[in-house]
Amino acid sequence: MSRGTTGLACIMALLAAHISASRCCGQGAWEYTPYEVRVLLALEPTPQLPAQAVDTLALAISNRSQAVFGAIWHFETAVAASELKNRLLDEHGELTAEEVAAAAPAADLGADKLFLVALKHRDQAYRLSVHEFDCRARQLGPAVERTAGGMDSLPLAIWDALTDCFTPLARIELVEESRVIARLRAGGLATGPESPALVEAGSALRPIVRRNDRGGQPAKGGIQAPAWTTLTVNGRENSLLECTLQSGYRNPIPARGGVRIDRLALAVRPRYEATRLVLRSRTNAAKPLIGYQIHTRSAGEEETQPLGLTDADGAFDLPWTGGAVQMLYVRNGQQLLARLPIVAGQAETVTASIVDDDNRLAAEGYIKALASRALDLVARREILAARIRGRLKEGKTADAQKLLDEFRKLQTRADLARDLDQFKPRVATPDSLTQQRIDKLFADAQKLLLLRPLSDDLLSELTREVAGKRAASVQSSEFKVQS
Repeated sequence: MSRGTTGLACIMALLAAHISASRCCGQGAWEYTPYEVRVLLALEPTPQLPAQAVDTLALAISNRSQAVFGAIWHFETAVAASELKNRLLDEHGELTAEEVAAAAPAADLGADKLFLVALKHRDQAYRLSVHEFDCRARQLGPAVERTAGGMDSLPLAIWDALTDCFTPLARIELVEESRVIARLRAGGLATGPESPALVEAGSALRPIVRRNDRGGQPAKGGIQAPAWTTLTVNGRENSLLECTLQSGYRNPIPARGGVRIDRLALAVRPRYEATRLVLRSRTNAAKPLIGYQIHTRSAGEEETQPLGLTDADGAFDLPWTGGAVQMLYVRNGQQLLARLPIVAGQAETVTASIVDDDNRLAAEGYIKALASRALDLVARREILAARIRGRLKEGKTADAQKLLDEFRKLQTRADLARDLDQFKPRVATPDSLTQQRIDKLFADAQKLLLLRPLSDDLLSELTREVAGKRAASVQSSEFKVQS
């Protein structure tokens, strides 16, 4: 081997070792370092909430954190920055993740979790509202509210809300079609299966895709939470979660991550007794989809089971099912319109914009009725044809002629085709997918009308047979007269 080749081989080996070491270091930092947690307090300016209360609350919460979370959390408590404090205490409008990201100092956004605590004194009691903001996924959790009767019970009420808010974070490391492997943040620090940082089999995760700029900050529009996409945890081995991806979309999570792509997942913590599913037309958001069928399918079963129909508001209530992912199937008539994985209780209301299938169903109903008309017409034609031929066999030509006149009054293939053409514009729709389905229904209906049983040949045959019999009868009469 030449000296140059040997040098190149050494460089490649060192580079490979460096990359391997970097990956191991990154994995260790993710799995074996604690969550950086900031509790930001926003105290209403009232005598019952003096500034010195912050130190008392911070000490009490920190002590309880050490007792419950141990090494999993590295915990700090501080007063919220002015802009964020005002927004937290503002009772008008719902707080958004974008507002938190804009108002929180950069140092706080460098943590893993922010717990935003708004404290007020109302009706001789302390009322508090807590949100969790995950800094990596840039997701804001729903408000968790508590009430404390006095200052001595306030730290416990805050702590109770904090633990209720907390959602473990995982990093997605492998995506192979529906199989997903994720690694829990700080999972290596958990001392037992009851640790709040762990996620067990049967739980659900919500994937988040974060795309970063060169500085490592989220790019504009770079935070994406794929709609109608969940991960079901099948099992856990230490910090690794084996999951199944369920989604209403194809490839909702990039198959590969990268320096600028973080594939994350947050544990789903249902907080409501039920979720109201609302179906809206994707071409007209104001239109509710009424009477659509909601089905589900249990694990191990092939057939779906009907749950019910959407009401006059296009809504259907899904009761809490223990936090497991439930796959819903939305149908209208015989058409499957959507597959919607959902964890009932995750949100009070969720809206799905799906294909408005009303016109297709109307077309389906009309074409079924047309097929029934065609079948009835074929039967009546065959019955009349048999009666006509029977009369001709009996020599009752006049009766056969009357039946032939009755046959001519029946609808024809052309009549059915004209009705079909006149109905088609009434079910036209701006939704391209639905229009394609409608066009296929009409194309199949037109093929039905071209079948031989509806052919005009039968009328021609009967006309010739009756005319021939009559001509034969006339010739026979003339022969008798001449004789």
